[in-house]
Amino acid sequence: DTLPPISDQKKSWRDDGFVLPEGGGEFGAGRITVSPAYFMQRQERLIDPLVMSESYNSKKVQQWLGALTTSELLWNSITAAVAPDLFESGFSAFSKVVKEVRRRKKNSAPVDSWPSIFSGLEIIANQTTFSHRDPGGSPSLFDLLVSLGRNHHVTLSLADVHAELDYSPGAMVYIAGRVLEHSVGPWINGERIVVAHFMKDAVHDRVKVPRPSFPLQKNFLELVGRKPKPAGRRANKLQI
Repeated sequence: DTLPPISDQKKSWRDDGFVLPEGGGEFGAGRITVSPAYFMQRQERLIDPLVMSESYNSKKVQQWLGALTTSELLWNSITAAVAPDLFESGFSAFSKVVKEVRRRKKNSAPVDSWPSIFSGLEIIANQTTFSHRDPGGSPSLFDLLVSLGRNHHVTLSLADVHAELDYSPGAMVYIAGRVLEHSVGPWINGERIVVAHFMKDAVHDRVKVPRPSFPLQKNFLELVGRKPKPAGRRANKLQI
């Protein structure tokens, strides 16, 4: 199946739209991708090796991940509650991936310390993000977007469903980024950071982890205590 065209193909959502605050601000402006195991660009065949991102070997990144670990464990738990199959898929894939990456002796950072069940994180600071879809996932591999920063009010726009979501600091959004065109900004006050969590379909294929099923409302209702309706014939129609 083909996806509908993105509304603005001329703008690169990865490279453009950065807004550097006056004096550099607290967070600056930029983006970095961190992953303990992924395919290098243009080397995404199943026979190609899984490697750490260069950023993952950085001591500063390792310190930052250490400080983020408690938050990541919380976000893992929330994922297990709202999208249990997604959680199991991510956990199973990482358990298998870590064995392969651990065998590569040139890695200096311990892969075991990766705190998330997602394949990787993209940290984006002070960027107006143009409309795009995420080509590396699959429809049911939802992204988790965590909006952080200070004193800003911005919206996450989902053009395909004509929705505008509050994306203020502290907001968490699970999104089918492979399917839904999405964009962020611009904003007026403050500075913004987003920690975008993603899973790569090719990585899951490599370790033979099937795509998860879509989360269903009934699964969440059962989790919080509502009993499922018994199977059988529908109730009789109201008779007048």
